[in-house]
Amino acid sequence: MAELDLNLLPALDALLHSRNVTVAARQIGVSQPTMSGMLGRLRDQLHDPLLVRVGKSMQLTQRAGALLPEVRQMLLAAEKLTLDPGPFEPENLERRFTMMTSEFGLFIIFPQVMDQMMATAKGVQFDISAIDQPVESVYSGKVDLCVTGDLIDDIGGEAARSVRTKTLMTDRFVAIVDNGHPLTGRIGLDELLAYPHVATQFLGSKRAVEDVGSRNLSNRHPPRVRVPSFLSIAPMVAGTHSIGIVPARLAPRLCCDADVRPLILSDEFAEIAIKMLWHIRDDHDAAHAWLRGMMVARCQELVRETAISADAH
Repeated sequence: MAELDLNLLPALDALLHSRNVTVAARQIGVSQPTMSGMLGRLRDQLHDPLLVRVGKSMQLTQRAGALLPEVRQMLLAAEKLTLDPGPFEPENLERRFTMMTSEFGLFIIFPQVMDQMMATAKGVQFDISAIDQPVESVYSGKVDLCVTGDLIDDIGGEAARSVRTKTLMTDRFVAIVDNGHPLTGRIGLDELLAYPHVATQFLGSKRAVEDVGSRNLSNRHPPRVRVPSFLSIAPMVAGTHSIGIVPARLAPRLCCDADVRPLILSDEFAEIAIKMLWHIRDDHDAAHAWLRGMMVARCQELVRETAISADAH
């Protein structure tokens, strides 16, 4: 078997992700005929068609699907090798960080971190996306860092060895109900199950967020409505007898603009571990480590503020 021409890796990565010769050509800056020729050479060297026509679209073969994440890993690793890090000086940093989080990170953690970083490093930029397959997105290089409270204990394979996780802090769940709802004070699981409820289920997730607090709750008591974000909870329960479940630190922001109020959930509901995810290849990236340090410091500050507030009461 002929050796794979490593110069074709960028073309292979573009083809596997776009599944379109014209789009792949545009992505790496070559003509469409040139990309067609590259695809032909890749097919010969890998002894696989890679892309096959199914109806009006092109689909990956089984081998191509298996290659997709590994090719991206090779390219990202090669990119690290060619970078000259030099001495790390935040004030001279020119970097765009891609981040993934729910409204918890967006409202509670990220604003202060970004303000502090941009005050020192004027050239830092951030792209933030909603939660969508956190582990896969970090592993594939789609995002540099993810903050999530989603369950990620079922990851395996190379991703389990390559994606770092660090618990930043914990939070509890509370219920959100209409101001006229008959439930008040502290409620248990039986009271929750007596009413229809609204659940947040992030894109690409197999479970609703509430399953973090009570395992398989969404199977035992299927939500009347599933929404893609915590921001959608308050409007969906307002004026109804439905119940929504959200992180406690986020509840005040969700209740301030709607005719809803929080309810304390009993200790039957487990705490949420808010985790930070990143790829092992960024362990020794000074700028990435700086970002991670800022995240840790912000969450430590939040934990101290909670302790002081609890002592005051």
